[in-house]
Amino acid sequence: MSRRRGPRAPIRLNALDRAIGFFAPERAVLRGAARFVLTAASGYAGARRDRNATKGWAAKAGASADYETLPDLDILRARSRDLVRNDPLARSAVTTKVVNVIGPGHVLRPEVDADRLGLTPEQAEEWEALALDIWTDWAWSTDCDITRHQTFAELEDLVYRSRLKSGDCFVVRRFKTRKGRLLATALQVIEADRLSNPNWAADTETLAGGVEMDEDGAPIAYHFADRYALDRHGAGAPTWTRVPAYDANGRKLVLHIHGPRERPDMTRYAPMLAPVIEGLKQRSRYTEAELMAAVVSAIFAITTKSEDGDLSESLARLATSKGAATADRSEITLDEPGLVYDLLPDESIENFAPNRPNPQFGPFIDAVAREVGAGTDLPFELLVKQFQASYSASRAAMEMAWQFFRADRELHVSQFCAPVYEDVITEAVARGLLKAPGLLTNPLRRQAWLGAAWMGPARPTIDPVKDATADEKYLDMGVTSLTRVAAERFGTDYRTVRRRRALDGTDEREASRAPAPAPGPSEETTQQSDDDKTDGNDQEKPDAD
Repeated sequence: MSRRRGPRAPIRLNALDRAIGFFAPERAVLRGAARFVLTAASGYAGARRDRNATKGWAAKAGASADYETLPDLDILRARSRDLVRNDPLARSAVTTKVVNVIGPGHVLRPEVDADRLGLTPEQAEEWEALALDIWTDWAWSTDCDITRHQTFAELEDLVYRSRLKSGDCFVVRRFKTRKGRLLATALQVIEADRLSNPNWAADTETLAGGVEMDEDGAPIAYHFADRYALDRHGAGAPTWTRVPAYDANGRKLVLHIHGPRERPDMTRYAPMLAPVIEGLKQRSRYTEAELMAAVVSAIFAITTKSEDGDLSESLARLATSKGAATADRSEITLDEPGLVYDLLPDESIENFAPNRPNPQFGPFIDAVAREVGAGTDLPFELLVKQFQASYSASRAAMEMAWQFFRADRELHVSQFCAPVYEDVITEAVARGLLKAPGLLTNPLRRQAWLGAAWMGPARPTIDPVKDATADEKYLDMGVTSLTRVAAERFGTDYRTVRRRRALDGTDEREASRAPAPAPGPSEETTQQSDDDKTDGNDQEKPDAD
């Protein structure tokens, strides 16, 4: 069965094609056909090159992720940080994510796989308690930071905030023995700018953006400069240090903290604000211009008009009346209420009607803020910190934001928190502070020993009563647990809550205040009830004939 085809569009030859066709007709036809394929033969309107909306669109075809990203990273980082420093909307975008993803830091709860390890529940709980004590001793001290400035929770904030502003961040595992400390593990946080090719050499197939890779594209080393490119306090040119990606036992020495990998073979990452940098800057300029126009409009109260355009005599009279020796023609001072002075002939005073503030300023700024929120995965209400919509709309915005926060939290835990916890417990076992057979030799048992749950900041809520009611129903349905409710609603471990309630006697006080159960029927009443049921008819009935 043949298929009918529509009429074909003619291949148009331009003057150059016709000139070439005079000597080589086949070549001219091929040129025209190629042009036809590139323009009119596209099945997608977005791929057309002969339309005004798309012919100036210089998108790169066949370019790798590094080719499109690495050359722009320096200027993207600089502009992103400048916006966070000076633009309130950009700062709000970063701060809102940091507060909801990191907050005061994640709370750790060790969870070993007792069945795989052959531990009783009591042994597992005892080991988890000791592991938590060792982690707390390390994480709550500023000695976990190589610079001794921040605790682990503060390092979480720094690492995640740096990732948002710069695109990625790096944490190097160091060992620093210090007096009075159980462990020597320490973390060195390095900003994205210091990772670069030695001597700023050009990228190659195995070295791009300061990351040295093997033939499979896996990182094997990172090259860090000893200082930033513009720092002048150092003597001489910067020097680079090559840090292996893994140690001799295959454990990570360098943690690369970044956002989701959007394309294969992606080596470095752009800042969170990259898609909205231009819009944020233009909005900032527009806001500044409108504010300045409003200030200038507010300064002018009246204007003076003269037919001949010369107000020097009036100004001189005004200045003389105020005790000034000379008059400044560029300034009229009205610093006293009810000031009146005589005008010369052909002079008049006119009111100044300012056109500021612009009534369209607010709606326009809100429209730009909505685009910025869409580009940074933040609902408009959270970005501008205003909840003026209905309860349902505000709750939907919070639920949508929570989806992004939870995904970002999982990524942060897997890239930063979990590897650091692994390093701390591994050193504790190596030093004999913890006993974990097989942790250093068996990968499966190592995974069983290092199980842990990380609880971040509490889930935002608009109506706590409704959320608590929903949690009760979910508990009754058996689809959640008190552990999860405590983690999501309060960011804490339910076992800690239960232990604290026992110490405070909360359960006993609640039990004492609970109403006594209704008394059941007494034995005498029950007997009487049974007697009533017989009602004297307990004699055997005669058999029916």
